[in-house]
Parts: sequence; structure tokens; C-alpha cells
Amino acid sequence: MVTPSGRLETGCRLCLSMTDFHPESWNPAWSVDTILTGLLSFFLSDVEMGYGSVRASEKERRALAESSWACNAADDDFAQLFPELLRPAERQGS
Repeated sequence: MVTPSGRLETGCRLCLSMTDFHPESWNPAWSVDTILTGLLSFFLSDVEMGYGSVRASEKERRALAESSWACNAADDDFAQLFPELLRPAERQGS
């Protein structure tokens, strides 16, 4: 994770069955859909914990997630690739 999300630690490997942290549990039959569904369930759950996950209150997680906007807006590559995701004040020329 590059930016704070409120769910995953920045600069930390993730302990999920679909990551290289657990190569023994990798299943080649998994599809992109399966992997994204697993990630979504991790992000939506308040009980899922593992190495690399943020252990914080909902208020703290929301603050971290909000700060990710500033991190993304400051990244030139992100701003160039995803200008529609930036807030109007963060877009170049605004």
C-alpha cells in the first residue's frame, strides 16, 4: 500500500491468502473477480485482521483514508493517470 487507506499499513507486506505472504495457499484457479471479492470483503469487514492491516478506531481509519486524497493528489503519476478522481481544487489549473 502506497497511500494511507485506513485499512492497510503503508509500506508493509499484506498477510492475505492471495498475497505472496502465503504462497502455499495460492490457488491458480482464482480469477481476478475472486481476488477482488476477497479484497473487498477485507475492506468492508471490521473483524478481519492480519499482518499489514490497520488496527484503529473507525474515526482513525476514516482520517487515514481522508489523508490518502492528499497523498494521491501530490503524486504526479496519479494526477496524470486519474485526473477525474481528484477533487476540483487538487486538479492542475484549479
